[in-house]
Amino acid sequence: MNKKLLAATVAAVITLTTGVAMANPVELDGSTSLRYRSDNTNGNKNNTSIFRFTLNAKTEIATNLSVYARFSAEGLSNGRIPAARDYSGTNNSRADLDNYGLLYSNAGFTYKIGQQSPVIGGLGLLYDASGYLGDKDMGVVRGVNIKGKSGVTSLDFLAAQENNAGDDDGKIYAIRASYNPSKALTLGATLAQYKKQIAVGNNGNFWATDVSYAAGKATYSAEYAKSNFSTDNQAYALGVSYAADAKNTLWVYNYKVEQHADINAMTTFDSGDKGFYYGVDHKFNKDTALHLFYRDKSNIKSGSNNTSFRATVSYNF
Repeated sequence: MNKKLLAATVAAVITLTTGVAMANPVELDGSTSLRYRSDNTNGNKNNTSIFRFTLNAKTEIATNLSVYARFSAEGLSNGRIPAARDYSGTNNSRADLDNYGLLYSNAGFTYKIGQQSPVIGGLGLLYDASGYLGDKDMGVVRGVNIKGKSGVTSLDFLAAQENNAGDDDGKIYAIRASYNPSKALTLGATLAQYKKQIAVGNNGNFWATDVSYAAGKATYSAEYAKSNFSTDNQAYALGVSYAADAKNTLWVYNYKVEQHADINAMTTFDSGDKGFYYGVDHKFNKDTALHLFYRDKSNIKSGSNNTSFRATVSYNF
């Protein structure tokens, strides 16, 4: 995102909310969670507890125009954040304003301008920052995301720039189109481009196709992606989720993401790895839930194995 445009957006957020927030209600919601995580990498074990908190705010400043912001915080009992998305940075806690900007809705389309945490692709196979918190190096981007429907086709467009601690912020351009031949079936296709000024080797063009099909209590999903790199350029993910009842959902995914098949190692899954994800979600009520997750993966090139178990209690407010 152009720095002058970003500065103007931030200035508008600060200026407009100062006076308008007193006249219009501020919508607040958020979540808090506590996670126990146990990792085993080739026999080396590490146990961590992770506390996370998010608070979202939105207020209308004109017809169809709103200001949004997200405050987030997290802390680890045994580990360090932020930096690499494997929690190997220099601090064990952080708190900052990591999403902010303007939301405009008109004629069935929503325009989100500012800092945000995007997802690219049907399963996020190319890029997914939705599960991370933090202002730097955690997948957040500064730009514009446009979503809406034109005829029978749903469109999702992104033009943005990464917000990294260093100077090498990559630019991302992506568009996904999807439609429903039937109520149960969704077909999608994505085109994307990633550009860096310094690390030219990370630059590339990407495409992906995705499909999901709902049959009874089960939903089947799959996505395939490919880049224009000459080697290590393919990825796939496929799985099924099963809603046993109103409170319990079980799911499993198999995946393989080669080194150059996703954008800057920001896939939903694990870049350079292959394996399985298993999960169980239990709702105690509409706000409180228990999430159990197990990952069994190996590095495609080295064969190094890693397993991870996570138990998370979350509360939405």
